[in-house]
Amino acid sequence: MRCHRMRRYAATLIAGVVLAAGAASGTAIADTVSPSTAPSVRMITYNACGAKCPYPGFTASSWSSKVKKAIDYWSADSIMLTEVCYGQYKSLRNRLRGYAPAWYATSSGPKGCGKWGKDRRFGMAVFVKTGSVQRLTKSLPLDQNDPNRNARGLLCAKGSIEGRTTLSCVTHLTHYSGSYQLQQAETVRRQLNSWAGGIPIILAGDFNATPTSSTLDKFYGFQGGHGRFGEVDERDTDRFTTSCRRARVRFCRSGEPTHTNGKKLDYIFVSAAHFKNAMGDAAARSANMSDHNLLRGAAAWE
Repeated sequence: MRCHRMRRYAATLIAGVVLAAGAASGTAIADTVSPSTAPSVRMITYNACGAKCPYPGFTASSWSSKVKKAIDYWSADSIMLTEVCYGQYKSLRNRLRGYAPAWYATSSGPKGCGKWGKDRRFGMAVFVKTGSVQRLTKSLPLDQNDPNRNARGLLCAKGSIEGRTTLSCVTHLTHYSGSYQLQQAETVRRQLNSWAGGIPIILAGDFNATPTSSTLDKFYGFQGGHGRFGEVDERDTDRFTTSCRRARVRFCRSGEPTHTNGKKLDYIFVSAAHFKNAMGDAAARSANMSDHNLLRGAAAWE
């Protein structure tokens, strides 16, 4: 998969989760690129932290308004959300004209979702800039070491992006147990192969794993990985590992942090047989929103 590094872009133009100038709570941490020069297929993934994070001062309407600005700024073709409450999803769905939605509830109602509306369901969502999509879901093996018994899943929306039928997918893997995380990742890998056949795949979400982990061997197609994907931030040389620098490779299983713990946990993978010139960056976090960065990606068709 051929990729190009993103250029430095003024941090003042990145507000919150790439919203409006002047709204950011911190500086951007990205190699970034202007939407006018990025490849045409655009993606966003975001762990909304809808049930856990307090979001003081936000309503469902004000939250969806800010996220829509991020989507409009990037002219995103597919948006993949994790840890989103139904009230957030519904409000964003009502704002996004021209996008086909898909929703997957993994929980019937954590208490924290009550701030977004009466329906307290919690889960994942995908939006694709197209007329309609086929919704596909798969439950993942339960992590028996998870004290909260959180259900995990895979959600895909099969629909046209720039005239090509594509799978836009999102998942959220466990962080409690490495062995169960591996089982979940293998289930995702097998199910994607079954659903996709030979069509392009965009796979995004919160994998709760670092780039060099054995979990992500299932997805990366290089440096020990046996998957079918490249990742949008794999050519950010500022984040290359020491071994990648020494080897003088063109791309590396690395990338910018996407979580307050300083680690990259969020990814946008693209099937290497179908995409080239991929690039990505993590936007600065906005005050009072998620503990994750919104991650943007772009790629051209192969």
